This record gives sequence, structure tokens and C-alpha cells, in this order.
Amino acid sequence: HGACYTNSAETAISMSGTGSASISPAGPTTFCTGGNVILNANAGSIYQWMRNGETIDGATSSNYTATQEGSYTVTVGSGSCTGTSSAVTVSVTSIGSATIAPGGSTSFCTGGSVILYANTGAGYSYVWRKNGTVINGATASNYTATEVGSYTVAVNAGTCSATSSAI
Repeated sequence: HGACYTNSAETAISMSGTGSASISPAGPTTFCTGGNVILNANAGSIYQWMRNGETIDGATSSNYTATQEGSYTVTVGSGSCTGTSSAVTVSVTSIGSATIAPGGSTSFCTGGSVILYANTGAGYSYVWRKNGTVINGATASNYTATEVGSYTVAVNAGTCSATSSAI
């Protein structure tokens, strides 16, 4: 019938830190070989950056300069709370170098020609030049040279570009 209730003494509960983490890239996360992007973590007191789930040795600042492809996360500590961010994917576009391979002799008689071949790859575009001047309409992976001159090709992939040595 009767129930007994008693009140306990009050207990104060305090929280320090939020236990959350986030990454804000300072620029595009897709860039050309040799580029980078600075990844900034939210405010905290301790940081540990990871790439593809592996700890990056010495990467314990509030920001990290990513130069390699991968999936980056950061663990941020504030007081006794820690949190790990969602992943940010960094992509590096590489076209390597631009090269020209002649399909025959580069010395020929008047009326002759030689086909010049650029290196190829998925999504590549081309700009051929003779003596440093763009050859209008020469945008294929090869060019038939019929005139004396110094030929180069710029090979482009997205925003990345490489220019060959002259032939």
C-alpha cells in the first residue's frame, strides 16, 4: 500500500568540450600532381590526422597540408572529450609528362611529312605548337608536320597540363 520515497543529495554534472570534430578544406580537394590543399580542423586542444584510417606521424596540428590522394579524418580532443570527423576525400590528377614520338624521320624532302604522336590517356586534350605559336585546329593526339619548325604539344587533363620538349 504505502510507498516510501527519499531524495538523494544533488550531484553537479559538468561537461568539457563537445566531443565533435570536423574538417574544412581551405581550397579544392582535387588538384594536379605537385599541388596540395590545407585541411583545417575545428577548435580543440589536441589533434591527430589520419589518411585512409592510418595515423599520420607528426600530424598533430589544427591543420594538415594534404599532398597525396586519400580519405582524411581528424580526431579532435577538447578537455576529456574527443571526436573523429567525417572523411574528406582528396584526389590528385596526374598526367605525368608530355612527350612526342615521331612516326618516322623528322628530316624529309619538300612535299613530305612526319606524323608526331603525343602520349595518350583517358580524358586528355591536346594543343600543338610550332615555334611556340598555337597551330589552329591541331587538337588531336597526333599531328602531321609538313613544314620545318620546332614542335611541342601541351597535354591537358582537367586543369592539369604538361608541355613536351620540342622536336
